[in-house]
Amino acid sequence: MKKTMKLKFIIAAISALFSTALFAQWQPVGNAEYTWGPFHVYTVGLYSETGSYEKNERPLMFSIKYEKPVEGKNFAIALTKEMESQNLSKDDTTAWLKKMQEIFPDFSPNDILNFVALADKGYFVLNDTVLDHEFDQKFTQAFIDVWLSDKSSFIKLQPQLLGKEKPAHDSKEFQHQPASEPFDEENTMPELPPNYDFKQDTKG
Repeated sequence: MKKTMKLKFIIAAISALFSTALFAQWQPVGNAEYTWGPFHVYTVGLYSETGSYEKNERPLMFSIKYEKPVEGKNFAIALTKEMESQNLSKDDTTAWLKKMQEIFPDFSPNDILNFVALADKGYFVLNDTVLDHEFDQKFTQAFIDVWLSDKSSFIKLQPQLLGKEKPAHDSKEFQHQPASEPFDEENTMPELPPNYDFKQDTKG
């Protein structure tokens, strides 16, 4: 009961900030596939109110549609490593990692993780559920920079993500659908991106 009431409060608070109309006015800018070897791990899409992107524009929304099972804790590690490459404070990135690992579940195929970026804060929404934490402006900018900065590891994805090249998928594919198969720990695919050093976890 308390969790239900808390979720309703969070949704009401976000609705007050955005207005109901804002939720209905997201326009696709572009999207791009992230692959690891032969595997299509996820597709990330960028949305704005206008359907175009200008630097420092807010609000923005990033939508990550998973094609393979991805462990939430490892996804958080990978995002944090990308943020650390931006020369941010270690205290900040350590705190962000802890919080993301607390709120991220394991992701299954067809799950959609949205990040809504406002001028001074940001929120994650998984499918139709608001995840229970409000991130500050510094995190919000760091998350945007993971995908869009000149130093991003995803620089090759940016032309599609910014709508300068033909999108990899129709934006309708980012509408929430139930997972087509359950998360299977024995069939977990590589978790994330170019900067993640898999060798560091190897013992011996």
